[in-house]
Amino acid sequence: MKDRQLGEIEQALVDVVRVALTGDTDGVRQLSRRLARRPPIDAAHSDALKEELFALMATAPPGEASLLRGQLVTDEASWVQYPAGVAAPILDPAVQGAVNLVVAEHSLPERLHEFGLAPTRAVLFTGPPGVGKTLTASYIAAELSLPLITLNLASLMSSLMGQTGKNLQEVLARAAEEPCVLFLDEFDALAKSRVDVSDVGEVKRLLNVVLQQLDQWPLGGLLVAATNHPQLLDPAVHRRFDTTIEFALPAFEERLRFLRTSSIAPLRESDNAAQRIVALISDGWSLADLESWANRAARGAVMATDGGPVDIVEAILQAAQKRARSWASQSVQTRAELSRLAADNLGWTHRKIADWLGVSHVTIGKDMKRSGGGIDA
Repeated sequence: MKDRQLGEIEQALVDVVRVALTGDTDGVRQLSRRLARRPPIDAAHSDALKEELFALMATAPPGEASLLRGQLVTDEASWVQYPAGVAAPILDPAVQGAVNLVVAEHSLPERLHEFGLAPTRAVLFTGPPGVGKTLTASYIAAELSLPLITLNLASLMSSLMGQTGKNLQEVLARAAEEPCVLFLDEFDALAKSRVDVSDVGEVKRLLNVVLQQLDQWPLGGLLVAATNHPQLLDPAVHRRFDTTIEFALPAFEERLRFLRTSSIAPLRESDNAAQRIVALISDGWSLADLESWANRAARGAVMATDGGPVDIVEAILQAAQKRARSWASQSVQTRAELSRLAADNLGWTHRKIADWLGVSHVTIGKDMKRSGGGIDA
Protein backbone atom coordinates (compact mmCIF):
# COMPACT_ATOMS: atom_id res chain seq x y z
CA MET A 1 0.00 0.00 0.00
CA LYS A 2 1.29 3.41 -0.93
CA ASP A 3 2.32 5.50 2.07
CA ARG A 4 0.09 8.47 2.79
CA GLN A 5 0.43 11.32 5.23
CA LEU A 6 -2.29 10.93 7.84
CA GLY A 7 -3.09 13.20 10.73
CA GLU A 8 -3.44 11.78 14.23
CA ILE A 9 -7.23 11.58 13.96
CA GLU A 10 -7.12 9.76 10.63
CA GLN A 11 -4.43 7.38 11.89
CA ALA A 12 -6.40 6.65 15.03
CA LEU A 13 -9.48 5.83 12.96
CA VAL A 14 -7.47 3.51 10.72
CA ASP A 15 -5.99 1.73 13.77
CA VAL A 16 -9.41 1.18 15.34
CA VAL A 17 -10.91 -0.14 12.11
CA ARG A 18 -7.95 -2.44 11.49
CA VAL A 19 -8.24 -3.99 14.97
CA ALA A 20 -12.05 -4.16 14.83
CA LEU A 21 -11.97 -6.10 11.55
CA THR A 22 -9.96 -8.84 13.25
CA GLY A 23 -12.74 -9.30 15.82
CA ASP A 24 -10.46 -8.29 18.69
CA THR A 25 -12.96 -6.41 20.89
CA ASP A 26 -10.47 -6.09 23.73
CA GLY A 27 -8.02 -4.49 21.30
CA VAL A 28 -10.69 -1.97 20.31
CA ARG A 29 -11.28 -1.19 23.98
CA GLN A 30 -7.56 -0.70 24.53
CA LEU A 31 -7.27 1.73 21.61
CA SER A 32 -10.39 3.56 22.79
CA ARG A 33 -8.94 3.99 26.28
CA ARG A 34 -5.72 5.31 24.78
CA LEU A 35 -7.63 7.84 22.68
CA ALA A 36 -9.75 8.88 25.66
CA ARG A 37 -6.70 9.51 27.83
CA ARG A 38 -4.64 11.20 25.09
CA PRO A 39 -6.88 12.62 22.34
CA PRO A 40 -5.16 13.44 19.02
CA ILE A 41 -3.57 16.87 19.03
CA ASP A 42 -5.58 17.85 15.93
CA ALA A 43 -8.92 16.96 17.55
CA ALA A 44 -11.16 20.03 17.46
CA HIS A 45 -13.20 18.99 20.51
CA SER A 46 -10.90 16.84 22.61
CA ASP A 47 -12.87 17.18 25.86
CA ALA A 48 -16.11 16.12 24.18
CA LEU A 49 -14.28 13.23 22.52
CA LYS A 50 -12.93 12.01 25.86
CA GLU A 51 -16.35 12.24 27.49
CA GLU A 52 -18.04 10.37 24.64
CA LEU A 53 -15.44 7.59 24.56
CA PHE A 54 -15.54 7.02 28.31
CA ALA A 55 -19.36 6.95 28.19
CA LEU A 56 -19.31 4.37 25.39
CA MET A 57 -16.85 2.14 27.25
CA ALA A 58 -18.89 2.36 30.45
CA THR A 59 -22.10 1.20 28.75
CA ALA A 60 -20.64 -1.31 26.29
CA PRO A 61 -21.38 -5.00 27.00
CA PRO A 62 -18.45 -7.04 28.33
CA GLY A 63 -16.28 -8.69 25.74
CA GLU A 64 -16.18 -12.45 25.25
CA ALA A 65 -12.54 -12.63 26.29
CA SER A 66 -10.46 -10.55 28.62
CA LEU A 67 -6.97 -9.21 28.20
CA LEU A 68 -5.70 -11.95 30.47
CA ARG A 69 -7.61 -14.94 29.18
CA GLY A 70 -6.75 -17.42 26.48
CA GLN A 71 -3.53 -19.32 27.03
CA LEU A 72 -2.39 -17.32 30.02
CA VAL A 73 -4.98 -18.12 32.67
CA THR A 74 -8.43 -19.66 32.97
CA ASP A 75 -11.70 -17.72 32.78
CA GLU A 76 -12.24 -18.39 36.48
CA ALA A 77 -8.91 -16.81 37.38
CA SER A 78 -9.24 -13.38 35.76
CA TRP A 79 -11.62 -10.96 34.12
CA VAL A 80 -11.74 -7.36 32.94
CA GLN A 81 -14.46 -4.91 33.90
CA TYR A 82 -15.09 -1.28 33.03
CA PRO A 83 -16.87 -0.01 36.15
CA ALA A 84 -18.70 3.30 36.03
CA GLY A 85 -20.97 5.10 38.46
CA VAL A 86 -19.91 2.94 41.40
CA ALA A 87 -21.24 4.41 44.64
CA ALA A 88 -18.67 5.21 47.29
CA PRO A 89 -18.40 2.25 49.67
CA ILE A 90 -19.52 2.74 53.27
CA LEU A 91 -16.28 2.77 55.20
CA ASP A 92 -14.77 4.01 58.42
CA PRO A 93 -13.87 7.72 57.92
CA ALA A 94 -10.15 7.02 58.26
CA VAL A 95 -10.30 4.23 55.66
CA GLN A 96 -12.41 6.40 53.35
CA GLY A 97 -9.83 9.15 53.68
CA ALA A 98 -7.01 6.80 52.72
CA VAL A 99 -8.97 5.58 49.68
CA ASN A 100 -9.78 9.15 48.62
CA LEU A 101 -6.10 10.04 48.82
CA VAL A 102 -5.16 7.23 46.44
CA VAL A 103 -7.83 8.40 43.99
CA ALA A 104 -6.65 12.02 44.25
CA GLU A 105 -3.01 11.06 43.64
CA HIS A 106 -3.89 9.30 40.38
CA SER A 107 -6.40 11.96 39.33
CA LEU A 108 -3.88 14.81 39.66
CA PRO A 109 -0.41 13.23 39.39
CA GLU A 110 1.09 16.49 38.09
CA ARG A 111 0.71 18.04 41.54
CA LEU A 112 2.96 15.34 42.97
CA HIS A 113 5.41 15.60 40.07
CA GLU A 114 6.03 19.26 40.93
CA PHE A 115 7.68 18.06 44.14
CA GLY A 116 9.48 15.09 42.66
CA LEU A 117 6.86 12.65 43.95
CA ALA A 118 4.86 9.94 42.22
CA PRO A 119 1.39 8.50 42.86
CA THR A 120 1.00 5.34 44.91
CA ARG A 121 1.82 2.30 42.78
CA ALA A 122 0.80 -0.60 45.02
CA VAL A 123 -1.80 -0.74 47.80
CA LEU A 124 -2.53 -3.63 50.15
CA PHE A 125 -6.09 -4.03 51.44
CA THR A 126 -6.39 -6.11 54.60
CA GLY A 127 -9.40 -7.04 56.67
CA PRO A 128 -12.04 -9.73 57.25
CA PRO A 129 -14.39 -10.89 54.49
CA GLY A 130 -17.35 -8.71 53.57
CA VAL A 131 -15.92 -5.35 54.64
CA GLY A 132 -15.73 -3.80 51.15
CA LYS A 133 -12.26 -4.56 49.79
CA THR A 134 -13.46 -5.75 46.38
CA LEU A 135 -16.08 -3.01 46.11
CA THR A 136 -13.45 -0.39 46.94
CA ALA A 137 -11.18 -1.62 44.15
CA SER A 138 -14.11 -1.27 41.73
CA TYR A 139 -14.88 2.20 43.10
CA ILE A 140 -11.29 3.36 42.58
CA ALA A 141 -11.28 2.08 38.98
CA ALA A 142 -14.57 3.86 38.28
CA GLU A 143 -13.34 7.12 39.79
CA LEU A 144 -10.19 6.98 37.64
CA SER A 145 -12.06 5.83 34.48
CA LEU A 146 -9.70 2.86 34.20
CA PRO A 147 -10.38 -0.80 33.48
CA LEU A 148 -10.40 -3.09 36.49
CA ILE A 149 -8.47 -6.30 35.88
CA THR A 150 -9.22 -8.83 38.60
CA LEU A 151 -6.92 -11.79 39.12
CA ASN A 152 -8.12 -14.41 41.59
CA LEU A 153 -4.90 -15.89 42.90
CA ALA A 154 -6.58 -18.85 44.59
CA SER A 155 -7.98 -19.95 41.21
CA LEU A 156 -4.71 -19.16 39.51
CA MET A 157 -2.86 -21.33 41.97
CA SER A 158 -4.85 -24.41 41.00
CA SER A 159 -4.19 -23.79 37.32
CA LEU A 160 -0.47 -23.16 37.68
CA MET A 161 0.64 -25.72 40.23
CA GLY A 162 3.31 -27.97 38.81
CA GLN A 163 4.40 -25.35 36.28
CA THR A 164 6.89 -22.52 36.47
CA GLY A 165 6.00 -18.96 37.34
CA LYS A 166 6.35 -17.95 33.70
CA ASN A 167 2.61 -17.77 33.06
CA LEU A 168 2.00 -15.60 36.09
CA GLN A 169 4.84 -13.29 35.06
CA GLU A 170 3.32 -12.94 31.59
CA VAL A 171 -0.07 -12.12 33.07
CA LEU A 172 1.30 -9.38 35.32
CA ALA A 173 3.57 -7.98 32.63
CA ARG A 174 0.68 -7.75 30.19
CA ALA A 175 -1.49 -5.97 32.75
CA ALA A 176 1.34 -3.44 33.22
CA GLU A 177 1.38 -2.48 29.54
CA GLU A 178 -1.59 -0.10 29.79
CA PRO A 179 -2.88 2.05 32.68
CA CYS A 180 -5.36 0.02 34.71
CA VAL A 181 -6.27 -1.01 38.23
CA LEU A 182 -4.99 -4.55 38.71
CA PHE A 183 -6.77 -6.23 41.60
CA LEU A 184 -5.05 -9.31 43.05
CA ASP A 185 -7.72 -11.04 45.12
CA GLU A 186 -6.89 -13.62 47.82
CA PHE A 187 -3.32 -12.40 47.72
CA ASP A 188 -2.19 -14.64 50.55
CA ALA A 189 -2.71 -17.67 48.26
CA LEU A 190 0.60 -16.77 46.60
CA ALA A 191 2.33 -14.40 48.96
CA LYS A 192 2.53 -16.70 51.98
CA SER A 193 5.51 -16.61 54.27
CA ARG A 194 8.38 -18.45 52.64
CA VAL A 195 9.04 -20.27 55.91
CA ASP A 196 5.61 -21.96 55.81
CA VAL A 197 6.52 -25.63 56.19
CA SER A 198 3.26 -26.71 54.54
CA ASP A 199 4.21 -24.86 51.37
CA VAL A 200 5.80 -26.32 48.26
CA GLY A 201 8.61 -25.11 46.04
CA GLU A 202 6.31 -24.00 43.22
CA VAL A 203 4.46 -21.56 45.47
CA LYS A 204 7.73 -20.05 46.61
CA ARG A 205 8.85 -19.58 43.03
CA LEU A 206 5.56 -17.85 42.25
CA LEU A 207 6.08 -15.61 45.26
CA ASN A 208 9.40 -14.51 43.81
CA VAL A 209 7.59 -13.62 40.58
CA VAL A 210 5.12 -11.49 42.55
CA LEU A 211 7.94 -9.69 44.39
CA GLN A 212 9.72 -8.96 41.13
CA GLN A 213 6.59 -7.55 39.53
CA LEU A 214 5.83 -5.42 42.58
CA ASP A 215 9.31 -3.91 42.29
CA GLN A 216 8.83 -3.22 38.57
CA TRP A 217 5.22 -2.05 38.58
CA PRO A 218 5.10 1.07 36.39
CA LEU A 219 4.42 4.55 37.61
CA GLY A 220 0.91 5.65 36.74
CA GLY A 221 -0.54 2.17 37.13
CA LEU A 222 -2.21 0.98 40.31
CA LEU A 223 -1.88 -2.51 41.75
CA VAL A 224 -4.28 -3.38 44.56
CA ALA A 225 -3.89 -6.62 46.49
CA ALA A 226 -6.42 -7.88 49.02
CA THR A 227 -6.08 -10.45 51.78
CA ASN A 228 -8.18 -11.64 54.69
CA HIS A 229 -5.04 -13.01 56.36
CA PRO A 230 -2.25 -10.41 56.41
CA GLN A 231 -0.40 -12.44 59.02
CA LEU A 232 0.30 -15.06 56.33
CA LEU A 233 2.15 -12.64 54.09
CA ASP A 234 5.88 -12.74 53.80
CA PRO A 235 7.50 -9.65 55.42
CA ALA A 236 9.21 -8.99 52.09
CA VAL A 237 5.78 -8.62 50.50
CA HIS A 238 4.61 -6.02 53.01
CA ARG A 239 7.64 -3.86 52.25
CA ARG A 240 6.80 -3.74 48.54
CA PHE A 241 3.52 -1.88 49.07
CA ASP A 242 3.46 1.91 49.26
CA THR A 243 0.33 1.87 51.41
CA THR A 244 -1.57 -0.64 53.52
CA ILE A 245 -5.22 0.13 54.20
CA GLU A 246 -6.78 -1.85 57.03
CA PHE A 247 -10.51 -2.44 56.62
CA ALA A 248 -12.34 -3.09 59.89
CA LEU A 249 -15.78 -4.41 60.69
CA PRO A 250 -18.27 -1.53 60.45
CA ALA A 251 -19.11 0.44 63.56
CA PHE A 252 -22.68 1.34 64.51
CA GLU A 253 -22.74 4.51 62.39
CA GLU A 254 -21.47 2.69 59.28
CA ARG A 255 -24.09 -0.02 59.72
CA LEU A 256 -26.77 2.63 60.12
CA ARG A 257 -25.64 4.43 56.94
CA PHE A 258 -25.75 1.11 55.10
CA LEU A 259 -29.32 0.42 56.24
CA ARG A 260 -30.41 3.84 55.04
CA THR A 261 -29.38 2.78 51.53
CA SER A 262 -30.68 -0.79 51.83
CA SER A 263 -31.96 -2.59 48.74
CA ILE A 264 -35.00 -3.57 50.85
CA ALA A 265 -37.25 -0.58 50.20
CA PRO A 266 -39.46 -0.88 53.33
CA LEU A 267 -36.38 -1.03 55.56
CA ARG A 268 -34.69 1.82 53.69
CA GLU A 269 -37.80 3.96 54.05
CA SER A 270 -38.61 2.94 57.64
CA ASP A 271 -38.26 5.25 60.59
CA ASN A 272 -34.94 5.92 62.23
CA ALA A 273 -35.79 3.79 65.27
CA ALA A 274 -36.23 0.60 63.24
CA GLN A 275 -32.96 1.15 61.40
CA ARG A 276 -31.10 1.86 64.63
CA ILE A 277 -32.40 -1.35 66.22
CA VAL A 278 -31.13 -3.41 63.28
CA ALA A 279 -27.83 -1.54 63.36
CA LEU A 280 -27.54 -2.35 67.07
CA ILE A 281 -28.09 -6.10 66.89
CA SER A 282 -25.65 -6.46 63.98
CA ASP A 283 -22.68 -5.44 66.13
CA GLY A 284 -19.65 -7.47 65.02
CA TRP A 285 -21.07 -8.23 61.57
CA SER A 286 -19.72 -7.17 58.21
CA LEU A 287 -22.01 -5.25 55.88
CA ALA A 288 -22.25 -8.39 53.76
CA ASP A 289 -23.42 -10.32 56.84
CA LEU A 290 -25.95 -7.60 57.65
CA GLU A 291 -27.33 -7.54 54.10
CA SER A 292 -27.64 -11.33 54.01
CA TRP A 293 -29.41 -11.43 57.39
CA ALA A 294 -31.88 -8.68 56.46
CA ASN A 295 -32.66 -10.33 53.12
CA ARG A 296 -33.34 -13.68 54.82
CA ALA A 297 -35.73 -12.04 57.26
CA ALA A 298 -37.50 -10.17 54.46
CA ARG A 299 -37.83 -13.26 52.27
CA GLY A 300 -39.19 -15.25 55.19
CA ALA A 301 -41.83 -12.59 55.83
CA VAL A 302 -42.94 -12.54 52.20
CA MET A 303 -43.17 -16.32 51.87
CA ALA A 304 -45.08 -16.70 55.15
CA THR A 305 -48.06 -14.58 54.08
CA ASP A 306 -49.58 -16.73 51.31
CA GLY A 307 -50.07 -13.65 49.16
CA GLY A 308 -51.56 -11.46 51.88
CA PRO A 309 -50.26 -8.14 53.23
CA VAL A 310 -46.61 -8.17 54.25
CA ASP A 311 -45.01 -6.04 56.95
CA ILE A 312 -41.35 -6.58 56.14
CA VAL A 313 -40.08 -4.07 58.68
CA GLU A 314 -42.01 -5.69 61.52
CA ALA A 315 -40.66 -9.09 60.49
CA ILE A 316 -37.12 -7.74 60.50
CA LEU A 317 -37.65 -6.15 63.93
CA GLN A 318 -38.97 -9.44 65.31
CA ALA A 319 -35.88 -11.20 63.94
CA ALA A 320 -33.77 -8.46 65.53
CA GLN A 321 -35.43 -9.03 68.90
CA LYS A 322 -34.87 -12.77 68.60
CA ARG A 323 -31.21 -12.13 67.82
CA ALA A 324 -30.94 -9.75 70.79
CA ARG A 325 -32.52 -12.21 73.24
CA SER A 326 -30.29 -15.02 72.03
CA TRP A 327 -27.27 -12.77 72.39
CA ALA A 328 -28.29 -11.60 75.86
CA SER A 329 -28.89 -15.16 77.11
CA GLN A 330 -25.26 -16.14 76.61
CA SER A 331 -24.09 -14.59 79.89
CA VAL A 332 -24.55 -11.66 82.25
CA GLN A 333 -21.59 -9.98 80.56
CA THR A 334 -23.09 -10.20 77.06
CA ARG A 335 -26.48 -9.02 78.36
CA ALA A 336 -24.81 -6.05 80.03
CA GLU A 337 -22.88 -5.27 76.84
CA LEU A 338 -26.05 -5.36 74.76
CA SER A 339 -27.80 -3.16 77.32
CA ARG A 340 -24.98 -0.66 77.16
CA LEU A 341 -25.12 -0.61 73.37
CA ALA A 342 -28.89 -0.05 73.47
CA ALA A 343 -28.50 2.76 75.98
CA ASP A 344 -25.65 4.48 74.14
CA ASN A 345 -26.93 4.10 70.58
CA LEU A 346 -30.70 4.05 71.06
CA GLY A 347 -31.09 6.07 74.26
CA TRP A 348 -33.23 3.37 75.86
CA THR A 349 -33.95 3.19 79.60
CA HIS A 350 -33.56 0.08 81.77
CA ARG A 351 -37.28 -0.62 81.50
CA LYS A 352 -37.38 -0.45 77.71
CA ILE A 353 -34.29 -2.64 77.41
CA ALA A 354 -35.79 -5.12 79.87
CA ASP A 355 -39.08 -5.32 77.97
CA TRP A 356 -37.19 -5.91 74.72
CA LEU A 357 -35.03 -8.68 76.21
CA GLY A 358 -37.80 -10.31 78.24
CA VAL A 359 -36.24 -9.79 81.66
CA SER A 360 -36.96 -7.48 84.58
CA HIS A 361 -35.62 -3.95 84.66
CA VAL A 362 -34.07 -4.80 88.04
CA THR A 363 -32.00 -7.50 86.32
CA ILE A 364 -30.80 -5.01 83.73
CA GLY A 365 -29.88 -2.55 86.48
CA LYS A 366 -27.87 -5.18 88.35
CA ASP A 367 -26.11 -6.27 85.16
CA MET A 368 -25.10 -2.72 84.39
CA LYS A 369 -23.84 -2.06 87.91
CA ARG A 370 -21.71 -5.22 87.85
CA SER A 371 -20.20 -4.20 84.54
CA GLY A 372 -19.54 -0.64 85.63
CA GLY A 373 -22.18 0.94 83.39
CA GLY A 374 -24.87 3.35 84.35
CA ILE A 375 -28.20 3.80 82.61
CA ASP A 376 -31.11 5.68 84.08
CA ALA A 377 -34.11 3.52 84.85
